Amino acid sequence: MNHTNTNGQHEIAAGSLNKSAIISLREQFLSDPKNTDLSGLRPVIARSWQRSILCQVSPAQKAMELVATPQLDDQILRIASPILSELERLCIDAQGLVTLSDSMGTLADFRGDPTMVKRAEKCFPIQGGCMSEDQIGTNSEGTAIEEGGAVQVWGAEHFNDALQDMYCTSVPIRDPLRRSIRGVLSLAFPERLIIGMDPRSIMLILQGAAAEITSALHARLAAREQSLLAEYLREVRKRGSDAVVAMDGRTTIASKGAMQLLDQSDYAVLAGYAQEVQSLDRPMEREICCGPDRTLHLQVRPVSNGDTEAGSVIRLRKVESRPRAAFSRSVAGKDIFGQLVGKSSTFKRAVEGATTAASREIAAYIVGEAGTGKRLLAEALAGRLSDKTSAYECCAISLDNPLDLHQIENQLAQGQALILHEIETLPAIFRDRLTTVLSSIDAPRIVMTAKKVTDEMLPLISSMHGIEIQMPPLRTRREDIPLLVDHFFSQLPQQRRMSARLLEVLVGAEWPGNVQQLKEIVEAAALKASGSEVKIEDLTELHRRALARSRLSRLQKAELDQIREALIEAGGNRLRAAEILRIGRSTLYRKIDSYTSRGFDIDVKC
Repeated sequence: MNHTNTNGQHEIAAGSLNKSAIISLREQFLSDPKNTDLSGLRPVIARSWQRSILCQVSPAQKAMELVATPQLDDQILRIASPILSELERLCIDAQGLVTLSDSMGTLADFRGDPTMVKRAEKCFPIQGGCMSEDQIGTNSEGTAIEEGGAVQVWGAEHFNDALQDMYCTSVPIRDPLRRSIRGVLSLAFPERLIIGMDPRSIMLILQGAAAEITSALHARLAAREQSLLAEYLREVRKRGSDAVVAMDGRTTIASKGAMQLLDQSDYAVLAGYAQEVQSLDRPMEREICCGPDRTLHLQVRPVSNGDTEAGSVIRLRKVESRPRAAFSRSVAGKDIFGQLVGKSSTFKRAVEGATTAASREIAAYIVGEAGTGKRLLAEALAGRLSDKTSAYECCAISLDNPLDLHQIENQLAQGQALILHEIETLPAIFRDRLTTVLSSIDAPRIVMTAKKVTDEMLPLISSMHGIEIQMPPLRTRREDIPLLVDHFFSQLPQQRRMSARLLEVLVGAEWPGNVQQLKEIVEAAALKASGSEVKIEDLTELHRRALARSRLSRLQKAELDQIREALIEAGGNRLRAAEILRIGRSTLYRKIDSYTSRGFDIDVKC
């Protein structure tokens, strides 16, 4: 409890030293900071003194020598103005000062008793003066910013000599949505007038004023932001101590549990899945790997504001580590599939399937979208099946360039491992003959790749007696994107790193071209970058347009898949594809142009 002792010196709550003792202690601390016992100080002041000495702040320097432009937006200035006027009237009566500073401690508004204002103007610049701890040491504004909460600094507790006779209180003003500090509201009174007063009354007045500003900021939030905040608060109340994150593409709100659970890089991954849920307009559950020992279970659901999407709310929990198969450690090493990069569960299943095929020496067919890495995995697997491998591009095979089945038969008989890329493009006549050849060979060492499995391919797949390996698209393994970016950078002659903003954009993109598209964009941006950090500005115009496109709705995604499948079936003939889709040719052309202009790759590629 605060009280006045018999010597008239005001004592500090949670501290045992009077003013003269604090001054003496400060002198001792300045001369020998490592060996000075600060246990008599309030802990918040002791921590601030230690930060001040680490920043090499001189107590004798003129306060607020650094002048800067306050970074307070017009909205908070308008909202705070009438509240500052009320506090100014209080200060005039009590010979005090009221200030509003930005989140860095730069003074944006300075009012109060005219005599005190004039006195302040003689000591330091009251507009744009910097109150951060690294500039003037312990003070209520700077210390409140460092501590992230309300702070009172009394007289001798100030680090700077010019503030020794002031009793100051500061309360941060937080953004109602992001919870970041938007500004700091402060009251300061001369020591001679404040002695004998209960500092809690000053704190209550200031906290009420800061809360009024925050409430007004909340009322001015856009409707979609209010919906997102309301859903976040509802989820936090419902889940208690569980980790909860809300995102809308511009704003991220995270509970204390989420901040303890997540690294900074994890938020970009979560943003990608949040955007996907908004596009699908339905909840999603997924497990993602966020490091060698952290697997997180996500429950993501969209938040709507009437007919529009307001964002997504994500509930997270850490999944207890589960025992894995004995070969899982070797899969991560470079001795088996070293060129394959990823830690997501879907990617690991693909690599484990390839490991199983290699260890049992059996055939496999790898299914996945273009650019997912089917080719790389097939070549790595074939290399494990045999020291000698041969590859065939099925899209290049035709009646004019036939498949040499006699050669294939001899190669398999000699123990070679064969790779047949894009087996779905193999003409039917050669597919049937290859089926006959494989049916007569016991355990052929063969690996095939395909974008999808059709009914026509089933006899051929059955004849090889192999296992299916699903290569996941990049949009379902977003947590692998930072790893892939680092891997691509490691292959470049110059050292590069990705800016946080660009990485967030990459993780949230649709990636119709999958890993191959990511590789092309990353390498092109790295080559264009002038410095060591690759930024959004380093993207080519084509790549920037592809990444900036809006996500597809479920109906648009289904339509795009149908167009792609029709073009594949029609061998790229758009007139025939329009007939398959039962739409007019001009309609198909218009749809293709629309998707192409948004960056989606529709052309049939081998």
